[in-house]
Amino acid sequence: MKNEHEEKKTPEIEERIALINEQREQEKEEKLVNLIIEIIVSSTLREYYEKSDKIPAIQSTRTK
Repeated sequence: MKNEHEEKKTPEIEERIALINEQREQEKEEKLVNLIIEIIVSSTLREYYEKSDKIPAIQSTRTK
């Protein structure tokens, strides 16, 4: 039965399946890259805000 199923596959179908699998892999890679970017940006912003809270306000030294 397996041989009958393999015989029915045409090169076009196998080519299409390979293309679809490649597209899925590209989408997974894109999602991973986007997730990594989101993590880096989030971490950087969090660090920036934590540091900016610790910076004392600049006081005016002018005298009237």
